[in-house]
Amino acid sequence: MKKILNLVLIFSLFFSFVYAQTPDSIFKEIENKWNLAKDISMKMTMTVYSYSSKGESLPTKVSMEIKAIKNPSILRIDFTEPALLAGQIFLIDAEKQITRMYSPSTKQIIEAPYTVTQTSTISFSSIPMIGSNEDFSLKLEEVTEKNQKLYKITGIPQKPELKANYSYLEFFITKDYIPLRLKVYDVQNRPYIEILWSEVKINSNLSPNTLRTLPQGKIIKQKEPLNMTTPIPFMSPSK
Repeated sequence: MKKILNLVLIFSLFFSFVYAQTPDSIFKEIENKWNLAKDISMKMTMTVYSYSSKGESLPTKVSMEIKAIKNPSILRIDFTEPALLAGQIFLIDAEKQITRMYSPSTKQIIEAPYTVTQTSTISFSSIPMIGSNEDFSLKLEEVTEKNQKLYKITGIPQKPELKANYSYLEFFITKDYIPLRLKVYDVQNRPYIEILWSEVKINSNLSPNTLRTLPQGKIIKQKEPLNMTTPIPFMSPSK
């Protein structure tokens, strides 16, 4: 969990610095794309790497399908792996002011009030603007992979607290400004965190009723907000 929380920080810092330091034409297009999005869906896989005393890679992978609607403001996350999380669903419904979590193992739906933090998590109107221009030194280049031209952005941490954990970052986006993967390397230049995006769709007319529909289960209402810590890329705080 600590690595996941670290990812949220480094991911937010990275995108804010990317926006500030790369050519305006590229990142203005990214900002415009998300500003104009009425809804968005994507599949995302996040892998966090640890290493044994012998240097063997010990990856932990989490895969999910994310669907979000801007108005009414709804976010749904369906987990597909690992087996422990498969079938679990998080739903944040800002319009109805509730959050729901479905557990396939218990066939229960925990319903709780939403919070301002949870609501801001599902806004995708802009790129996060957290951090400063001193966080990373960035290099932008164009590369070709499998006959597809991509933008590649390499980031080198500049601050001591970032250098203590990371050596560099690689972020790949398509020419039509869709993220493909982000890879973070540790101080020994080994993979540390990797995020892969696929099947990204914008303005596909997602239905609020479809997103709100959960499998049948016993509803358990609680007064305290749910603990929603899953990082959502390109979902930035509302202003």
